[in-house]
Amino acid sequence: MSSPNILLILVDQHRYDCLGANGHPFVQTPHLDRLAHEGVNFNHAFTPIAVCCPARASLITGLWPVQHGVLFTEMAEAYRPMRTGLPVFPRVLRDAGYYVACAGKWHAGTEGGPLEHGFDEYIPESGYARWREAQGLPPLPRTNGFFGESDPAISAGQSRLAWTTGQALTLLQKARNRGQPFFIMWSPSEPHLPNVVPEPYASLYPPAQVPPWPSFSDPLAGKPYIQRQQRVNWGVDGWTWDQWAPTVARYLGEITLLDEQVGRLLAQLDALGLADD
Repeated sequence: MSSPNILLILVDQHRYDCLGANGHPFVQTPHLDRLAHEGVNFNHAFTPIAVCCPARASLITGLWPVQHGVLFTEMAEAYRPMRTGLPVFPRVLRDAGYYVACAGKWHAGTEGGPLEHGFDEYIPESGYARWREAQGLPPLPRTNGFFGESDPAISAGQSRLAWTTGQALTLLQKARNRGQPFFIMWSPSEPHLPNVVPEPYASLYPPAQVPPWPSFSDPLAGKPYIQRQQRVNWGVDGWTWDQWAPTVARYLGEITLLDEQVGRLLAQLDALGLADD
């Protein structure tokens, strides 16, 4: 049996309809669209649970959250880490002779990180803050909380997205030189809120041109209490679309920046002669 190389791109909080290939009217995602058109685009797929840590734990174990035990994120009162001793696919791949590496976010609700769950190498995205400081750049701005803002101090090439992509490119080169099959996971936090985005992406999509999503005015009558309560918890109850649109516009801008990083990874696969395997 052959052992094909695997590059897993795992992004966070990317809506299925915020892709050109999935019908978005104007967001620019040519590289992701290329993957959809040249490969398989699942249009009827569902997460086992719509919460970050439990979903990631299901990804690495292949189990339902009630089986691996992670039902909440670390910030929740009822959080507990994943049950120990469960089989995880990175260790299975390493045992099968793969070089297994990750750059970016882990957040799988486990005791220990990627190195304790089968990865040979892990470059956390937290290293970006140290790199940014070493370049003489100010910290990421956080004046608008979870709703994001522009990052005027950097270029797109100095963004966290670009930095973590650079780490993944390094891992690809290293894997190519090792002469063994590889599994590399690039797992950026983006486009998860808050979207702190450099120009020109922060202004790529003018808020006035971003239409409200069809259910924006839904009063949520007859729906679970928590859906209405979340508007209160977030302090957005009663917001108009004009108040929401700038956040959505930056989110879409960061998706296009993300797409360009996917393009860099695809180009590296071509340059290293790995694209066909």
